[in-house]
Amino acid sequence: MSNKIDERLPQNSGKNSGYKDYFAIKSPWEKLIAFRDAVHYASRYEAVLSAAVIQAFRIMIPDYEERAQFMCQDAYVRLLNMNRMYGINGDAQLNMHPFMCGQFVGALIGDEGDDMLLMCGRVQDFGSHRAEKELDVCDWDIVGSELCRATTMSLQGCADGSAERRRPGPSMEYCMVEARGCGDLHCRIVAESREKYPMPEHKLWESFGPVATADLIKFTEEEDCVKESMVFREECNYLFTNGTNLVEESDCATMVRLSTAASIYILPAIEALIREGKIEEKMAMHVLRCVCEAAGKAAFGEQYARRACRDWLGVPAEIGEDGRILGGLIEMLLQSLMCKYEVEAFNKNEVIYVIDRAGLEITGNKLVPECHVFYWYGMTKTLVNAQWSLWEEDSPKDKLRIKIAKKIDKFC
Repeated sequence: MSNKIDERLPQNSGKNSGYKDYFAIKSPWEKLIAFRDAVHYASRYEAVLSAAVIQAFRIMIPDYEERAQFMCQDAYVRLLNMNRMYGINGDAQLNMHPFMCGQFVGALIGDEGDDMLLMCGRVQDFGSHRAEKELDVCDWDIVGSELCRATTMSLQGCADGSAERRRPGPSMEYCMVEARGCGDLHCRIVAESREKYPMPEHKLWESFGPVATADLIKFTEEEDCVKESMVFREECNYLFTNGTNLVEESDCATMVRLSTAASIYILPAIEALIREGKIEEKMAMHVLRCVCEAAGKAAFGEQYARRACRDWLGVPAEIGEDGRILGGLIEMLLQSLMCKYEVEAFNKNEVIYVIDRAGLEITGNKLVPECHVFYWYGMTKTLVNAQWSLWEEDSPKDKLRIKIAKKIDKFC
């Protein structure tokens, strides 16, 4: 092992010992975090980063209606086009039967997507003229109500795209009538056929209802709510399936597809804002940097947060305040996201990682790695101390090379 890297056991240590195999991520100090806990960690981590990114977007577009309309329009168009291009494979996997027609099949897409993102709940209704999905858990509930509206319109885009590949049938309007991001116990999507259940027209961003069939809503009391997706529940045999009987049931290894609200809904909207000339790219990046750096500093501003992080990582007592602590935390995230990386240096003086950009981009958004770098920079100031910084340096093609070390910066 390179003398620039502190001695650590390899990831496959004990492989031929005869012990059972366990699927987990591992810190540089041999602390194991089980697969389920790892993906929950990554999901919440990215939700917190998304909460910072939406704050930046709020600075760029101060008016709520204008901002929500912009996000909803962008989400609808992108997901509509995406479903047109790639949706046919999903139609087969979700077992959309040939006799199904119209837009209600979009509910199948939403149901699978929820469980992929650890947003567990139940389908309360599924028919040609009405569908209802109730969620008990949503890590994105801390981001903001604009996101709730945009996710609804992305589902509308998926439904419209799927309907184009099928025989004509009832049109469906998808509305989120409850949202955890607004303080409700549940997120609830109700889709209605406007031919059967007419309602006045509304603006795209006003996707919170009201709906015509509110009296048909099936409300689950808090004590009966679930806390885990189907792939982590014994009653579901640890498999995801749906009402149409999937072609192939999915376990947690094939089902969980972590992403971030920032990469799906917020950063693409910011990119669209730049393309349309509503904000200069330089200013957009400046706002993102300022907000994400502040969020990173806030993450470990209290001493108990630093101690808790050390305990979670299993950092030995003899390791003081240096970049290895943040480096270990970043490694845990990268492993949880299944993002490839190489350790170039890991010692008391410097920590260097070479990260696969595509793996960190998650859904292909080019701004996601930059936001992580801004966020991690802020973390160095409180998780380590103000003598330390994190920056990108000499990145190879398609890679993100970050360095954590002491740095004096008179303009920080």
